[in-house]
Amino acid sequence: MVMDTPTSSEPAPWRWRPGFTEYLLGGILVLMVVGGLLAVFLYVVPPPPLELAELQPAYRVTRVDDFPVNGSRLVHWGDRVILVVRTGRETYAAVQGTAPLDGCILDWEPTSLRIVSPCSYLIYDPRGNVVQGLTTEPLRRYPVFVRDGVVYLARS
Repeated sequence: MVMDTPTSSEPAPWRWRPGFTEYLLGGILVLMVVGGLLAVFLYVVPPPPLELAELQPAYRVTRVDDFPVNGSRLVHWGDRVILVVRTGRETYAAVQGTAPLDGCILDWEPTSLRIVSPCSYLIYDPRGNVVQGLTTEPLRRYPVFVRDGVVYLARS
């Protein structure tokens, strides 16, 4: 019986080793899988809708330079009458311009910093809260913002 014994001159058995091309293809495959999973994730879980007051429909009131401190403007926006008041250098307030009891147009008193109904003697603060009168119903408020030196009134 003859046995084959490996001699030192015989080559070792061949083993496969990945080269540059295999690593490149594997990396591209991994990137494609990760990109596909990311696209599916972003499609399934959309971000919340973006709502900025500055981008909502707004009404241009006046330029800041034309609106003195402790001044007011009465604005007609569609069928709404809105009283816009500038109580400080950068402080604005906007409330419905008619009294809820009788529909009388409201006046701004800059010396006492209050809104008055001349018909029913209701008195409100600049934020529309009742200070004196026969009602507890506050005035409807509207958001006000300034962009590029112009005062805007936003829809609420």
